Amino acid sequence: MRKLLVSIAALGLIAGCSLQMQFVKSVDEYTRVILPEYRTYVQKDTTLDEDTKRIRAQTADRFQMLIDDAKKPEAK
Repeated sequence: MRKLLVSIAALGLIAGCSLQMQFVKSVDEYTRVILPEYRTYVQKDTTLDEDTKRIRAQTADRFQMLIDDAKKPEAK
């Protein structure tokens, strides 16, 4: 999952300006659906220790913040 998130972020950085906002909007729609389910899954996974759960939750939060920052008007 982490590799997927990093790949998506990397693709966003190399996209052109006009395509960048389309990409950001698409990723935002994706993360709004997937990240809440991912957070629930991580919290319920009994094979993960608390530190791993915390790291995964922080990673998901930071990725969403990256998308939110990219959507701000001054980021264009």
